[in-house]
Amino acid sequence: MNSKGVPVWSVGACLTLALVVVAAFALGGNLRAGVALGIGLVIGSTNGIAAIRSLDSPVGFHLSSLFRLAIMTAAALAAAAVIGLAYAWLVLIGVAAAQLVLVAVAARSLLSR
Repeated sequence: MNSKGVPVWSVGACLTLALVVVAAFALGGNLRAGVALGIGLVIGSTNGIAAIRSLDSPVGFHLSSLFRLAIMTAAALAAAAVIGLAYAWLVLIGVAAAQLVLVAVAARSLLSR
């Protein structure tokens, strides 16, 4: 797997994980919590693809990283506002978990070389 395939694989893994989380929380009787965590995973999964795209940007990588993270945080907080602010922490945990998935996929890619 090349470096550009890592974000694509991580998006797939996050989408699969989001579906599992929503189903598990729904079976446990707390669908809104599962949706909050799942939305966080989906929002966070976009970071890797956005980072790859920003490498070709005329704006510097540092500035585009700040912008990318600000957009991702705003999207997470907006989703939390729609779902319910009591679930905001789950959305943000989902975003953080997506970053861990990205790291795990990248580590797997490096170890398989």
